[in-house]
Amino acid sequence: MMTMTTSIIPAAANAPMLKYFESQGFNELYIDKDSVENQLLGGDTNRVLALSDYAHYLQCMRNATSAHLLADTSFGGDDAANWADTADQLVRCGANTILISDYQSKTSNHQPNLLLDEDFEAKIRTMKAELTDTNTDAMVNLGGFSTYGIDGLKKRIQIARSENIAKISISNVAAKDLSIIGAIMKPNQEIGLAIDNPKMTFGSAQQVNPAFVLDTYHPKKATQQWVQKAGPSVVLRLYMGN
Repeated sequence: MMTMTTSIIPAAANAPMLKYFESQGFNELYIDKDSVENQLLGGDTNRVLALSDYAHYLQCMRNATSAHLLADTSFGGDDAANWADTADQLVRCGANTILISDYQSKTSNHQPNLLLDEDFEAKIRTMKAELTDTNTDAMVNLGGFSTYGIDGLKKRIQIARSENIAKISISNVAAKDLSIIGAIMKPNQEIGLAIDNPKMTFGSAQQVNPAFVLDTYHPKKATQQWVQKAGPSVVLRLYMGN
């Protein structure tokens, strides 16, 4: 396992990947929506992964591991009923933690459709209400730094803290912005950084001393490469060899 001073939470797109990470000592794993979408839909950009399909997949992953599982909540819909239903389904399917993003979905070029501050606060409050009397925790993911900047980022951190969110991940950040982001990485604040693009590395992320690193890029890349290698020629050889 790679040695870092900050903890790593890797995304896992399938059971073999999940079991491998667990065997390497990772006891917290993220069932990332984008990775699952790639796994189930084969990178088909014309199709969108439904919450019900994701929740069922999460339940299958729950049955495959005893690791702590983080679940994605960035599904379509921007109303309280949708938020409540999303949280409820993920709890019932075995999520140990739900990752509450400040966006609902992503555009075709993977940019987040951001919620307004007041809607983001309402989303946290609504989803946390569904966690009452359960063993599921909430974590916040902030993905709009390129839009709202450092002042907006600080405000959204404040919103999360006001709703008693202890752990926050900052995602969708360019490497050039790390020096600015690093200013808010204070000890014992439980603010982490997501590696979700090819220009972000473990080394660059570690330079700003995040409390943890949420890695969605490398597992997704590994899944894509596996799918490419297991193409028609490989499948044909498997059949012809028997």
